[in-house]
Amino acid sequence: MAQMLYNSVDITDDIEIALLNVTEDCGDTPDAIDMLVSNADSQWCAWQPKKGDTLEVRHEGYSSGIVTIDELQQDSGRITLSAISAPASRKTRHSKSWENVTLITLASEIAAKYGLTAQFYGVETYSYRRVDQLSQGDFVFLAERCALEGCKMKISGNKLVVYSERLMEKAAPVKTITPDLFFDEPNFKSNSDVYRSCVVSSGGIVGIYEDANVTSGSQLTVSHYEVSSQGEAERFAKNLLRDRNKREQEGKFTTVLDTAITAGNTIAVAGMGLSDGIYFIENARHCFAEELSDFRVRKIFERY
Repeated sequence: MAQMLYNSVDITDDIEIALLNVTEDCGDTPDAIDMLVSNADSQWCAWQPKKGDTLEVRHEGYSSGIVTIDELQQDSGRITLSAISAPASRKTRHSKSWENVTLITLASEIAAKYGLTAQFYGVETYSYRRVDQLSQGDFVFLAERCALEGCKMKISGNKLVVYSERLMEKAAPVKTITPDLFFDEPNFKSNSDVYRSCVVSSGGIVGIYEDANVTSGSQLTVSHYEVSSQGEAERFAKNLLRDRNKREQEGKFTTVLDTAITAGNTIAVAGMGLSDGIYFIENARHCFAEELSDFRVRKIFERY
């Protein structure tokens, strides 16, 4: 069974766990721990759990990272705790403008604001003439800026990580998944809801990028970002189109508990025929009480 740390204290032997799920996302959505424990002897009442306390799950070298309790509920001799990796103040809306700034500078400033350490993987240093944050939460704003450059942001532990999706998709698969490893019937599918092109416009500047493999899709039109050149508009259009079309082939499956596979990894699927290939793990949920892992994946997107 997993080791449970509450405010950095090992409480594994003091609790009876009915449900313990750790959900990891590849970016934008905070990682989370959901836990349901017995409170028949009122032990949790004595500890007086509250929002802002921390949880961490460890299992055979795996760590969920430290997350902060966001919701608590007590009923019928049980307590439900939900914790996330993002700061509680993340939803506060802010407005600010920058000039001659890079994505790395923006992310570093926001990370420092929340006491996080910024880390970057494959992030380009393009300079923007002007960037406006208009009544947005800091991480919502940053996630949008990341998408313009084909990047994702992720809060894990005390780190704010910004990475290039193209770079991460090139990583070697951590495991090969064959049909005998599926706990139940997997679901792989191809999506027809893809865009033919993307147009980014600002003032008199227009940038267009077209997906040569899509002949009948709609056009994505974006006009709410300031751009300073046609080259910048075309780069944004290419990255936004990729972001919308990257789930052209996706899947969901369950295996026995496997914490060696985490969100942001790649895996190889073999022995499935049409669904074979390299997939990127978008979301992983490790269910420690049931000893199962659920994965949501998409085939790596190689066209552009």
